[in-house]
Amino acid sequence: MKLTRSNMQLWKTMGLILFYFLFDMTQGDPQLVHVIPVENPTYYAEYRCVTEPEVENTKYSWRRQDWSGLPEGVKAEGDRLHFLKLSPELDGIYICEAVNKNGAAAGSVFRWQKQNHSEL
Repeated sequence: MKLTRSNMQLWKTMGLILFYFLFDMTQGDPQLVHVIPVENPTYYAEYRCVTEPEVENTKYSWRRQDWSGLPEGVKAEGDRLHFLKLSPELDGIYICEAVNKNGAAAGSVFRWQKQNHSEL
């Protein structure tokens, strides 16, 4: 193969593509996010947002799916979501968004308060 200017440019481009591919692979695996119930909650109910792999300096944000934020009676503190009361108005899907050096991902939990009905 004769080395020409266009061949050199092609090899340079191929090298850059390979470099970016390998560089991207070393930045960490894509993260997974899931929400788990907390045993012995400090309030009526509590959930924790967990990332895999766990990474320091992860920033968490919580919202209810059909709201721009959280309804009254629900409080977010970092990776924790606290239900300050039990009420059917708080039923719904809650989403945790986690952002860290590996990127951003979200997990969710469906919260449903079992209701006791008495028949007369």
